[in-house]
Amino acid sequence: QTHSVTGSGNFSVLPGNATNYNLTSAASTNAVTVKSSAGSLGELSVFNPSAAAVFVKLYNKASAPTVATDTPTVTIPVAADALVSLEFGQMGKRFSTGIALAITAAAAASDTAAVAAGIQVHGTYI
Repeated sequence: QTHSVTGSGNFSVLPGNATNYNLTSAASTNAVTVKSSAGSLGELSVFNPSAAAVFVKLYNKASAPTVATDTPTVTIPVAADALVSLEFGQMGKRFSTGIALAITAAAAASDTAAVAAGIQVHGTYI
């Protein structure tokens, strides 16, 4: 079977040329920049070995987020002692400015509670 794509514009396929990102949390909110320019997140895996749920927050931002001031684009709950693995499809989850993340102890966008050390985050992006 043959498939074709016509038209113009940006088209990318993950993970062919994707970059890996890894973070092991410190006992903080772990506000970091993943990519300081526009990009797409292809997949994200979070392992939470701690005894409490955590919330990974993704931001459309070219620098580390100011937790509780910046508004997350996506909030991902991760139960205690659990693994969450997300795939964002062939095109990925698009971030027009940059990709940043933080990890907090509660879901509210305004939460600033630190999480335990040792939470493992892995993702791929272009």
